[in-house]
Amino acid sequence: MKLIVRQKIWLTIVIVVNLGLWIIPSDVVELIARDRHTLLGRYSYEHFTWNAVALIISALSFYVDWSTGETYKKRWFRVLASLGIFALLLFLADFAIRLTDRSQRYVVRDGLIVHRPPSAVYRERVEDKASAARSYPDAPPGYIARDCTLTVDKRGYRNRTDRDTYDIVVLGDSFAEGSDVSDEDPWPVRLAEATGRSVYNLGMSGNEPIHYRATLERFGLALQPEIVVCMLYEGNDFRSARSLRKQMNPSFSKRVKAYFKRSPILDAVESTTVGLFGPMRAHAQVEGIEILSWLPLAIPPGAGAAFYAFAPKQIIGTGMSAEQFGMNKRWFQVREVLESMREMCADSGAHFVLVYAPTKAHVTLPLVFDSLPAKKVHAFAALREDDLPPEPTVFMERLRGTIDGCEQVVTQWCGEKSISFVSTTSALRNAVAAGKQAYFTYDQHWTPIGHQIVAELVGSHLAKLQPSAQP
Repeated sequence: MKLIVRQKIWLTIVIVVNLGLWIIPSDVVELIARDRHTLLGRYSYEHFTWNAVALIISALSFYVDWSTGETYKKRWFRVLASLGIFALLLFLADFAIRLTDRSQRYVVRDGLIVHRPPSAVYRERVEDKASAARSYPDAPPGYIARDCTLTVDKRGYRNRTDRDTYDIVVLGDSFAEGSDVSDEDPWPVRLAEATGRSVYNLGMSGNEPIHYRATLERFGLALQPEIVVCMLYEGNDFRSARSLRKQMNPSFSKRVKAYFKRSPILDAVESTTVGLFGPMRAHAQVEGIEILSWLPLAIPPGAGAAFYAFAPKQIIGTGMSAEQFGMNKRWFQVREVLESMREMCADSGAHFVLVYAPTKAHVTLPLVFDSLPAKKVHAFAALREDDLPPEPTVFMERLRGTIDGCEQVVTQWCGEKSISFVSTTSALRNAVAAGKQAYFTYDQHWTPIGHQIVAELVGSHLAKLQPSAQP
């Protein structure tokens, strides 16, 4: 078939656009630093997906454009009708799977209340390794692989007991619920064993302070606890704080995005795509990879070292001074929520305790500051932050002075508000320095060792509470 001028022009445009999309790579070094999947050794999953979609659209456009007259109209109709039917079938299949598939750990949302499907049990093999096939050069092994069980009670939270009342209620995110550890490992479970008191865990992965308050009001206070322990994670609890209005009334686009994000079909497509294209060229040379050569950190140095990796955002998060953090609006939102929780507990006769969970970078960096390569650490942080001091040595000195800034502000505020406060930073740092692997290598969360350290620390603090301070 001889092409007319219009078809030649369109063919040229489509070829040039598609070649441009595939020629331009993603920032592979940044993907490795954030432990994000790299497909074909050069594209992020999102980049690869858009390239694939553009290729499909191009093929359909060729199919339509390779005709004229009535055939042209018929092909347009076939394409649009086929796409409409395919989208409808995909939606119906996705909806049906959501209703019937109990193997997935879908969270159930009821306003600000977030929990798992009630009375479920999940079992899996957990390996401490990078999620992506392309990772650090000569990536060391992580924490030992384990078979883990996650048991969910009738309320949708991680508990193996069923009582009407509990002595202690725990609130928090994945650090309280226990990410990638088995039922016997989370620190609330160890706390119950160490103190002989009943402990109910209302921790939920992905939660933040505004969810803690809603969960306390809905479930926690009804359990008539003597003590309410809220774990505040230094990372997401400050970076992700959002207003009550946005949480309760998200925009339409946010609702649509959240719906598709939880799609089991899209999850399956992503898993298949990553599994197929992720290993391809996973060990090819990458320009600029040398800035990651200092990670994972080996602590303590030597043959018995444990290894710790983290994303650039953890360094950026520790780069805010106490003065800057104290004036940050997100801290204002968090402290308002915490104070209202303290008042709710006081009205119910419960003692409110705040436990501070630091990031892995906050714990480990001070142990190796003197041996860190300033230029590489600076370049690593610059992968996610443009507003950095241009001189690496200045950046490192600032980092050394600000790494405890957030915690200092929270500690001081708790003292002013007479809130019982437990910092886990020093205990975790001392354990890491002694060769105890408190954090997983490639995951941000605590190992069973870290949970045991936190349980002992919290238990010791609760034992020291003055009788007059306890209900």
